[in-house]
Order: sequence, then C-alpha cells, then structure tokens
Amino acid sequence: MRVLRLAVAVLLVMGLVSAASAAHHEKDLKKEVAAIGDTISKAMVANDTDTMLALYTDDAISLPNYGPRMDGKDAFQKHHEQMSASGMKVRSFESEPTDVWKAGDQVIEIGVYKIALEMPGMPEPMEDKGKYMTVYVRDAKGSLKIKAETWNTDMNPMAMGDHGHE
Repeated sequence: MRVLRLAVAVLLVMGLVSAASAAHHEKDLKKEVAAIGDTISKAMVANDTDTMLALYTDDAISLPNYGPRMDGKDAFQKHHEQMSASGMKVRSFESEPTDVWKAGDQVIEIGVYKIALEMPGMPEPMEDKGKYMTVYVRDAKGSLKIKAETWNTDMNPMAMGDHGHE
C-alpha cells in the first residue's frame, strides 16, 4: 500500500511539473511570435519587403481580406510591388497575439491588429483594425516561419459613412 501511495505521489508531482513546464513553454512561444510580429510591423512601415519575405516559407499561403489567395513568396513580392507602385504607404502597424499554441509541428497564433495607411488622394490616413490567424512551422535552423496566414477587418464596408464600424 505504501508503494502505491508513493507511486501516486510521484505521478502527481510529475504531472504538476509537466503542466508548469508546458505553461512556461507557451509563454516563451508567445514571446517568440510577438517578436516576429514586431519585426513585421517595422518592416511594413519601412516598406522593407525583403525582411518581411524572409519570415515566410517559400510555399506560404496568404488569404487576405477582400483579396484573392496568394501562393508563395513570388506572389507576395508582386503584391507588395503593386501596393508600393499605387502610392499606398503603411504609416503604422501593430499586432498583438492573443492566443498561441503548439499543434504537432505547427504553431498557431490568433491575434488582433491596428493599421494606418496613407493613400493617394486621401487627406488623412485610413485606419483599420481587425483580427488574424497565422500558422508557423520551424525551418531547419529552428526558426519559426509563416506557413499560412489570414486576416479580416472589423470594419464594415457597408457602413463607411460611419467610419466603417458596425
């Protein structure tokens, strides 16, 4: 009986240590993902496409709001070139991961964003806010790379007279 109690106690302690370790790992993962978001934010404002593209896998998929699916870095590069040629400039961009978890060999991030865009012919920057989901995988060096992403505005385009909010 004493051996059984000892075994139960050991299993309980192991479970608590494992849970604490998982919580610590999740916190570290969220910091790692937030750092990638900070890099993307700075690169967007600086119009630094190379830095942004380095954060994606070669075969990444992007599912933008109000736009067609984009497959791979070449499609992303073309999209950024078109945005730059149109005169659109990102004035500010902030993202905040709200949920981050590991799913097999992938890391899933859900978060919220705010962006301000300067567009030709508009007297003030256009502001938007919304939510996003990003799927990461680790490359051969162990760095997280974006495999897939999607984002959606919280702005209602049908209510543009009310600044786009519902």
